[in-house]
Amino acid sequence: MKYSKTLGSIGLAALLASGFSGCSENKVLTGYYIDSPVQGVDYSTTSGGAGETGPDGSFQFSDGDTVKFSLGDLVLREQKGLKDGQKLIENEDKVITLLQSIDEDGDPTNGITVTKPIKEKVAEWLGGAKTIALTADKTALANIADLKTKLIDAGITRTKTVTVAQAQTHVQETIATVLASDTTQSLGSQVVVGNTISYIDYKNQVRKAPMSAAAAEYHTGTGFGNTLFDSAENKCQNCHNELYDTWKGSMHGKSWVDPIFQSKFQDFLRVQISKIGTTSDVLYQEVDVGVGSKSMFKSVAQTCIKCHAPGAYYAGDFKVTISEVAASSNLDATELADLKTTHESNLATTTTTYDATKEAVVIASNASAQKIYKATYQIGHKANMEGINCAFCHSIETPRMMKEGDKYRLVKDMRVGPHGPVKHDTATDLEWNKDATNADMNKFFRLWGPEKPTDYASTTKSATDTTGRAADGRYTMASKNIHDENNTHFTGGPFYGPFGLSGKSNENADDTTDRKALANPHFNQDNNHFGNNGKSLCLSCHQRSAGAFDATADQGTGTVRGEFMELCSTQIAVTTGMDTPTEDTDTSPKCQKCHMERIEGNLLHQWARPDLDFDAKEFETAAGYILTPELDSKDTTIAAGENPERDGWFNSHGFLGASKTGGDKTAAVAKIKSGFDATLKEESNDGSTLVLKTTFRNETGHMFPGAHPMRRVLTRVIVTDANGDIIAPTSVTGKSTFTNIDNTLATLTGKNLHSSQPTTVTLVENGSDALNFTGKVADLSGTVTSQRFYSDSGVGKVAISATDATVKSQVVTDGKTSGLVFNSAIVDSNATQKFTRIYGHETGKMYDVDGTSTFVVRPGFDSNKVQSDTRLSPNETETYTLTYDISGKTGVSATYKVYYMQKGANGQFLDGSYTYTAADGSVTEYPNSTPGWLNQAYSDFNKHLVTEVFSDTK
Repeated sequence: MKYSKTLGSIGLAALLASGFSGCSENKVLTGYYIDSPVQGVDYSTTSGGAGETGPDGSFQFSDGDTVKFSLGDLVLREQKGLKDGQKLIENEDKVITLLQSIDEDGDPTNGITVTKPIKEKVAEWLGGAKTIALTADKTALANIADLKTKLIDAGITRTKTVTVAQAQTHVQETIATVLASDTTQSLGSQVVVGNTISYIDYKNQVRKAPMSAAAAEYHTGTGFGNTLFDSAENKCQNCHNELYDTWKGSMHGKSWVDPIFQSKFQDFLRVQISKIGTTSDVLYQEVDVGVGSKSMFKSVAQTCIKCHAPGAYYAGDFKVTISEVAASSNLDATELADLKTTHESNLATTTTTYDATKEAVVIASNASAQKIYKATYQIGHKANMEGINCAFCHSIETPRMMKEGDKYRLVKDMRVGPHGPVKHDTATDLEWNKDATNADMNKFFRLWGPEKPTDYASTTKSATDTTGRAADGRYTMASKNIHDENNTHFTGGPFYGPFGLSGKSNENADDTTDRKALANPHFNQDNNHFGNNGKSLCLSCHQRSAGAFDATADQGTGTVRGEFMELCSTQIAVTTGMDTPTEDTDTSPKCQKCHMERIEGNLLHQWARPDLDFDAKEFETAAGYILTPELDSKDTTIAAGENPERDGWFNSHGFLGASKTGGDKTAAVAKIKSGFDATLKEESNDGSTLVLKTTFRNETGHMFPGAHPMRRVLTRVIVTDANGDIIAPTSVTGKSTFTNIDNTLATLTGKNLHSSQPTTVTLVENGSDALNFTGKVADLSGTVTSQRFYSDSGVGKVAISATDATVKSQVVTDGKTSGLVFNSAIVDSNATQKFTRIYGHETGKMYDVDGTSTFVVRPGFDSNKVQSDTRLSPNETETYTLTYDISGKTGVSATYKVYYMQKGANGQFLDGSYTYTAADGSVTEYPNSTPGWLNQAYSDFNKHLVTEVFSDTK
């Protein structure tokens, strides 16, 4: 259901709910006590009011009152934070069971009436007791039969004793009825159930909220179980229903719980366990298992949370332990598997789901100690489990090293990995360079996540002043006061956004935080990293170097380059020509233009009232500062189409990309398709020679496929005759060209671009052909070959020494884990019948495979080399000309397909027919009627996340 929004004249939700006293008038307010409407219950208020609830359950109170409901000395409920017109639905089992059992006519569907004689019998039944209880099995009210007897003896015969289950059913029906029928203009469709507001949202669904924005906040604190930031679920969504929903399904919203991430994080921990006790430059220590005197493993274990759960990292809300499980000199596959079954839990695999509320456990062998170690980890606070949530991003104060002249001084030496040689010490500043492959920039990208301050209430403003910095990072956060026994501080603002600063006042009346004093005074609508300089915000996370040293980084060019392996290379691609990582230009549009498109919908509403806007005058009275004009639905100063609240749009926070956002595969596939263009053309056909031309063009502002080294794109051309026989090309040539492109925007399923949003984003060519990055494969110009994954074509898996879960059939020999892995390295192929080209960013290591030094693709955290980077640069088109001898052939047909491989680094492109035998012996056939093309059913069964995104036949 979509509300026709109105301006509220009461409430003001997040601001007036508590903590503000803009009006001194002690107005008499009305609420309603409901199981069904309950008449005859005594009530009293902290301001001195008292009475009995009316026939409609009504009672009177003043703003800020706590209201107590009772039957004589039996207190039924005490409720604070109520607003005028709210319906308070009783939901405590023993209370609802009592009220329905003493209803005068025994029919609670028409209301509950508690008469004076009934109250007298209840008092007699209580015998001076001030509490009631349920039976031991929680199914009925204790001693209710005695009460029934007393009522009958007094001539009160129509009451009907109900069970707890019957009482609960009635209350749930009441909630549904009230929400469906309530059209009160001042409160809309909402009820208070216990200490929670249930309300109807824009989708005509019931949503729940705390009683106020104040009640949704937490005391600030650091350490396990504490947070410094609001919860998106608990707080933000209740004034931003529609915006929250786009974020909830995004990869930001799932950054911590995403199964692919969790599986890789768990593998990362296994790899780190295996390294304890080794020496590169210094000893890899972990005092908890008796190696050295430092907890290096427990520190390194926080690497991934810096980006995927930054609020947990920043607040220190991450608990990791490590302990010994067993000796591990030699274990066969069965013994190792049994240990994993016994000790590992809460894993993220294709058959198990990670639960963020529970501790996760992984084990791995350590060769130095010849032991199996167990690592456990967990985030303690629910708000931090949300990953990259609203409050965290909007508390980022200053992205570092984004402008000419910027410098950064380290507070700690920068090493290769946790215990490798120092590559940059604290004595020399890192200096900004437009070229993201520059040595200093490459080292700066080795930092991940936020800086940590020594004093959270005063975060460091200078990038070269390390006196107030405890840990280096890519950006600083807004200052936060820490709650303690002497000072009351809550989460909340200040918040930074595209329209300037918000969250400058306190929600809780006892909050002593001075939020205006915590804000960066230089941040405003024209000088911030959310508006035209929005690239800098995104690149603070989406350009990263790994911790590994890449000895081949210069690729023999002689250019001074970085030494840390490039992991995510977005900034490299968006700073061509004279562009910088901050400016929004025609040649390098800011990320938000494609990934935070304007969509139709409501940006802001009052707390748990999606039908009510904020009134600017009431807001200023309550908050003490002016409502941002872009949030004022009555604003007249901003041009048509440019005021989101007035004009009915907001920037999607779905951050739509190639991942299956919130299960919205339809939108993800549409986004992938918007990122490229492909064509198939028959150039000539004289009956004996067929010439085809295919094109594959990048239509994004970055590399395609994107920055993550897991992604691959596979293109394939197959020509067949009337018998279905495949015809191989006699020659293939290729050419790379660079031109201006237009990206056609895609958005989430069920959402529409706003009329003020252009449907395309133009990217003007600006020297993308000159991009120079690690592993870059030369642009096409002449003869090209078909490609395949190394382990395709019968090569099979290769044996390597590694401990992560991508390695199968693992055994332990002399404490070292080894097994078999499918090597997805991109190699040339002589099997030209299926002309294939593969695009991706290959990270891995060199291994001895059957006596030959061989590059094997590995997860980024276990890589030290970029073997090749075959991705398309921005504005790049690859054109292939394929020639076929079709003499004597009939019914010749050519098909060109493009596949997006979300987990393409596994190299699993299944294009045959397969038989699967389950553990119980049952057999399932997966035939493929079109050999050479993806067997989609079998690929999906294996959860490989390969999707056909283009197909054309001539």
